[in-house]
Amino acid sequence: MLFSVSEYIGQAGRKATCAGVDKIRQSVIHCAGGDVMAVVICGTGKALPVRKMKNADFPARLDTSDEWIRSHTGIVSRFIADETDSASSLAVAACREAMGAVNAADIDLIVCATATPDYCGFPSVACLVQRALGAQNAACFDIAAACSGFLYALDTAAALMERHKSRFALVCAAEVLSRIVDWSDRATCVLFGDGAGAVLLQNTFTDGIEGIRPALLGAEGAGADKLYVDGERHIRMDGRAVYTFAVKIIADTVLQLLEKEGLRMDDIDLVVCHQANKRILEAAAKRLNCVFAKFVCNLEIYGNTSAASVPITLDDLIKSGRLRKGMTIIAAGFGAGLTWGGCVIRF
Repeated sequence: MLFSVSEYIGQAGRKATCAGVDKIRQSVIHCAGGDVMAVVICGTGKALPVRKMKNADFPARLDTSDEWIRSHTGIVSRFIADETDSASSLAVAACREAMGAVNAADIDLIVCATATPDYCGFPSVACLVQRALGAQNAACFDIAAACSGFLYALDTAAALMERHKSRFALVCAAEVLSRIVDWSDRATCVLFGDGAGAVLLQNTFTDGIEGIRPALLGAEGAGADKLYVDGERHIRMDGRAVYTFAVKIIADTVLQLLEKEGLRMDDIDLVVCHQANKRILEAAAKRLNCVFAKFVCNLEIYGNTSAASVPITLDDLIKSGRLRKGMTIIAAGFGAGLTWGGCVIRF
């Protein structure tokens, strides 16, 4: 009978030394006949506030319209948190959905990407998620990389799982951006929405193909003043500069990932980018000479949910059957910092 390392660790490995786990790992890999360990996505979830705000709901004093917002951004609606919602409450709901039947006690790590935590400073949203789930064995921390945050969190969690021989990890991203939007600023308030997405990662045997590949991560601090939260806790953005940066960095990241993994664009089934603006995605696809149909776009439903946009999109794709076993995607994010990240994920 073939056992996975995760099964050994789940039964006895928590009390084993690192050396002991390594011996188990080597033994099981030998029995596996060539199968290798890899970190895979084995569950997804999302959570959204109840209130849905459509373009037509913006007040007339903003001097905007449904037609203008659609044509300039691709956004039709977004979800807005009420007084009972928080980054942690949305993250908890998304994580519960992603966990499925996995016991909370078996979660070894929780990483949350957010720019809108419940507390200014500490504790982290990840710790609040741990408390709500009863995941008492999990190490917890947050990552702040704005709209790139989920990619940073995903790569960090996968690396820690491999280093520590962890079995399960939750990577979530949660935002309540409506709390830091200046509702009198037409350039930003029409863009953002609230929500959370989560993935459950498992360190398990694969055929050597499935799994999350090492990410490309980067930052350009010289552009920090292009997208930031001011002293009054309002989002400020140089839209033209962010657009130019985003189009270039998406294309560059995709090309670098293809070269790094020895792939061609034809090998990629879907490109799952941070959902900031439909025009950005269209321009990036054109720059790559790629049909836009390969770029996933759900902006019309959710707006820009910052770090949460990629995991929300993954959940939609899997639940709808559009993303299936055997497919290969590129996930990419870009955001304030300026930051960016991307990775190849094989399902």
